[in-house]
Amino acid sequence: MRMASATRSVDESKTDVLLVGYENQENIGLRSIMSYLLTQGYQANLAPFQTGSYAEVLAAARRYQPRVIGFSLIFQYALEEFDAIMSFLRKKGVRAHFTAGGHFPSLRPAETLELLPHLDSIVRFEGELTILELLRHFDHPEKWPDIQGLAFRKEGAIMVTPPRPLVKDLDSLPVIFRDQPRVVGDDIRMASMLASRGCLFNCSFCSIRQFYEQPPGPLRRFRSPEAVVSEMVDLYEEKDVRLFIFQDDDFPVRTARERKWLNRFLQAMKSTGLGKEVRWKVSCRVDDLDPATLDRMMDQGLMAVYLGVESGSEEGLKALNKRVTPTQNRAAIDLFKSHDLALAIGFMLFDPSSTLASVQENIDFLHAVGEDGYFPINFCKMLPYVGTPVETQLRAEGRLKGTVAHPDYNFLDPRLDAYAFLVQRIFSKRNFSADSGAALLQKADFQHRLAKSFHQDSATDEYGKTLRALIARSNNSAVATLQELLEAAINNDLDQLASMQDLLVEIAAREWQEEAEIENQVLFQPPPHGKPKIPPSKSFS
Repeated sequence: MRMASATRSVDESKTDVLLVGYENQENIGLRSIMSYLLTQGYQANLAPFQTGSYAEVLAAARRYQPRVIGFSLIFQYALEEFDAIMSFLRKKGVRAHFTAGGHFPSLRPAETLELLPHLDSIVRFEGELTILELLRHFDHPEKWPDIQGLAFRKEGAIMVTPPRPLVKDLDSLPVIFRDQPRVVGDDIRMASMLASRGCLFNCSFCSIRQFYEQPPGPLRRFRSPEAVVSEMVDLYEEKDVRLFIFQDDDFPVRTARERKWLNRFLQAMKSTGLGKEVRWKVSCRVDDLDPATLDRMMDQGLMAVYLGVESGSEEGLKALNKRVTPTQNRAAIDLFKSHDLALAIGFMLFDPSSTLASVQENIDFLHAVGEDGYFPINFCKMLPYVGTPVETQLRAEGRLKGTVAHPDYNFLDPRLDAYAFLVQRIFSKRNFSADSGAALLQKADFQHRLAKSFHQDSATDEYGKTLRALIARSNNSAVATLQELLEAAINNDLDQLASMQDLLVEIAAREWQEEAEIENQVLFQPPPHGKPKIPPSKSFS
């Protein structure tokens, strides 16, 4: 099966919709809407948004003069940012209709419209068909109550229409709009991909299930594997894309139906010859893959995995409803290490059920999986996304605090609140900044393994050993600091902790000094070659 070209012409002189959203990776949701509108005869453009990039969005609004500006507001933590950009645009004279989509607006439409006074409507859940209907009836708001999946203001009140059924056949949608590929590492072009929508699981901290559960339709849908490979072939031939990042919430490999899908996908990769020319990355659960399946995937180009580990504590995993054990988590990490795959994990040092004992288990887990320096460890506090089971639980227990945009909770042990506060203050840059030593190590490790998968020599191996030593140093320093702080929290009451300011400052200073030295070494450790020796693209037509 061959699909239409992934690039479509855009008429900048006549724009119906300007789509605004974060694009740290290609925003597949916005790009799918954009492509769909283009096939339906409407003109759409994209304005990538970064924190503080108000002038760039204003310039795009003035350039394209859209009737509608659509904002991708995935989670509530961006509410204040998008309120500010909307207010800025209005003050600068932008009079377009403002609409928004994403998890938070879809799950809490009335609340979103109240919090964002400049917002005119909300396109709930999947947006392609709903925004098309909004455009078709744009000049006839009396028809808006008949549009499924829409929320809007009407005569001072907020109206929310029933949710639109999910798109049954994902192959009925056009391939997403593409512009120039991004470049990673030594001039390797990359593209984001999506093979499926939805998730069968119901982790207590995740809003994906709630997002796909409210509208009528199945929780999990797939594009045909042949269509996915056809799009990859097009991008390889037309844009020389060599790396594909699958953004599926959970890549389809687990159930009997998903294994059939995977078998067809791997067969299509093999029959086209694409699996020997490109590399790809997926996200999955720890209980998704076995060695034989992993071998088959790697034989067709799999080189990286993001693994949803989340906790090393039995009680923590139960609270998160992960339905796995710490032993399974360790086994999955060992499996990927034994296959020499690039690896990153999601990990929550804290969750609402945390105790000093469970945090100790998490620290021990991070030490066990991270001391060899195979991948940089990272950790965070679980935050209660809107609509999730854990948010409902915290609200019922009276523990939910903070604001709508920044919800939070206290632990049941006040010493753990003090400990978590210290961890956040000390590790904020390390865990969340794109220019921290840990982030730079993660990026360098991925790029090294990517280059190594195309081309390997003694210089590559030596560079890999240097990186691994730096990663081990970073991991072990972080774990030692976490442990030292935890022992202080265990052995002292709150009043005693408050009197230990000098010691706590000393611990923080040591960690920051170590992080700075590691960051310096990463920045001044250039890769061993220039561009890897990759053969030129060939045609699979």
